[in-house]
Amino acid sequence: MLLTTLLAFVYALRSAGVSLGPSSVIDAASALMTIDLLNRDVVRAALAVTLIKEQSSLTIFNRLFDVFFAAGSHLDSSVEDDDLGAAIRDALLSEDYQRLNELVGQAVERFAGVSPERPVSGVYYAYRTSRALDLDRLRVELLAGLATRQEGEATSVFDDPDFQASQRLKELSQTIDREVLSRIVEARGAAEVARTLGLHLPEDVEIMHASREELRELRRIVTPLAVKLTAKLERRHRARNVGRLDFRATIRRSLSTGGIPLDPITRDDRPMRPEVVLLADVSGSVASFARFTMQLLFALSHELRRLRSFAFIDEVDEVTELLAGDQDIEAALRGVAQSAKVVGLVGHSDYGATFRHFDERYGSAISPSTTVVICGDARSNYHEPEADHFRAFAERAKATYWLNPEPQGYWNTGDSALGHYSPWCSAVVECRTLRQLEHFVEQVL
Repeated sequence: MLLTTLLAFVYALRSAGVSLGPSSVIDAASALMTIDLLNRDVVRAALAVTLIKEQSSLTIFNRLFDVFFAAGSHLDSSVEDDDLGAAIRDALLSEDYQRLNELVGQAVERFAGVSPERPVSGVYYAYRTSRALDLDRLRVELLAGLATRQEGEATSVFDDPDFQASQRLKELSQTIDREVLSRIVEARGAAEVARTLGLHLPEDVEIMHASREELRELRRIVTPLAVKLTAKLERRHRARNVGRLDFRATIRRSLSTGGIPLDPITRDDRPMRPEVVLLADVSGSVASFARFTMQLLFALSHELRRLRSFAFIDEVDEVTELLAGDQDIEAALRGVAQSAKVVGLVGHSDYGATFRHFDERYGSAISPSTTVVICGDARSNYHEPEADHFRAFAERAKATYWLNPEPQGYWNTGDSALGHYSPWCSAVVECRTLRQLEHFVEQVL
């Protein structure tokens, strides 16, 4: 039974994008054989150490652990409905969290109404339980109890009754959430609940539709991602720099040793680091995607022979200097948002005007050794595409790639002008997530 649960847990982690090899699963199974299985904290720590290699995977691990290794509540010492709120208040005041778990189990049993026939989320059941317990009234009673127990004035914010009440109510809400999840798992099964959670790694979040919390997580991981990608590119360069056998030079040298090639000569194959020109649409709809593209290329700039960056909405401006130097990338990107002259007459995306202005002002930035990267959804608000200007500099470039953050099924619909530009692109790439952006940089640049 335990091994079956572990394998289902591993399958759910892999389905969410967590990379797990057979050796990690074997280590996890071995760890479970040597620890106290009744201690959930120990089980959680053992599985985290053996299965999780990346910090960004921990959030998913913890959510799924609560699904597959849910803690069952004991309904001993049952309390009447009228007294349940008071009992929970007393448990919070005394910080008796074992008793709190028992009481919350009773509350969820009575008020949540968890049923396998009702396809609703845990938020609904948690809300029903919290409403029945009347958390506003409970907060008032907690504050009164904490104020009575406190001797003298608070010496720090941690001793303040209001802070204490907030922390203990937060603990109550988390306990309710865990208990509701446990009941849903009992009703529907762990595998089914794991599928409905729709969990995925930050790298697989669709940037254009990311929540504020997801965007914060993406900002946190993009620099470590760039470091990992840099190391991978450097290893690839070293492998290529080993060189090929220079057959003619080796034969000539072997004449001095009777034709025996004792000292082979190799010819260094030093790959030319690419020269990149980035044009990024920073209008509202795709601003987040442009931001992460700029940030990743900025972090990898030392792997490029040269990087020139341009931002646009319906006007284009070079932002290379704003992004250059050793300044913090967050400050640099704020500088782009505040200082770059990207708004023209209309203030809405106009790809045609942008490409005309770029060709006229910055066309000399494109040479046969330049790789051009366009970052945007090509939604031009029905303005003239002016594709001749795009074609003019795209044909001068070594290669032109268009990164589109929209699903491919949306291309060339509505006000999308992509079809006017794609014939002059080396490739148009769907790039909705940080993982896809990483893959493009690794494979192409």
